[in-house]
Amino acid sequence: MNISKLSRARREGIAKVLVGIQFLILGLLGITALLNITDKNHSYLAFEAALVLIGGAVIASAGKYLRPSLRISPIPKADSPLIAVGIYKYVRHPMYLGVILIGVGLAGFTDSALAWVMAGILVIDLNFKARFEDALLREIHPESLHYQLHTSRIIPCIGGSCRENCELK
Repeated sequence: MNISKLSRARREGIAKVLVGIQFLILGLLGITALLNITDKNHSYLAFEAALVLIGGAVIASAGKYLRPSLRISPIPKADSPLIAVGIYKYVRHPMYLGVILIGVGLAGFTDSALAWVMAGILVIDLNFKARFEDALLREIHPESLHYQLHTSRIIPCIGGSCRENCELK
C-alpha cells in the first residue's frame, strides 16, 4: 500500500480501525482473564504477572519520552519531533511492545486457545500499525528512514537492527 497516495480521511479511517482492533482485543483479553481469575490452576502466574508489569513499565518509559507527541492514533502530530532517545534508542515502537507484553501475559493467564488467537491478532494488528506509522513518519521526517533502518520496530535487536557504530545525527 502506498501511504503517500492515501487521502487524509482514508489515513484516519485506517488509524481508527487499527486502534479499534487493538483496544477490542485488549479488552477481550482482560475480560477473559477476569473470568478466569478464580481458576486455581495458574502454573505460570508469576511469569504472566511479570509480563503485564514489564509491559506497563515499558509503556510508562515510552510515555516519558513521547510526552510532547503522545497520542493513541498512529498518525503523528504534524509538529512532533522524531524521538530517538531513551527506550526509543532501542526500539521504534516501545508502546506497542508494552501492549504486546500485556496481551501475552493476559493470554497466558487465561490459557485458552481463544486467548492465544486474540494475542496473535493483537501482534499482527500492532505490526500493521507500526508499519503504517513508520510510513507516515518518513513523510514528516525524511531522516527517520535512517533511524528505521538502524532500530528495531517492536522487539529490540531483532533482524540485526541493534545500533552498532551508528549514531543518529
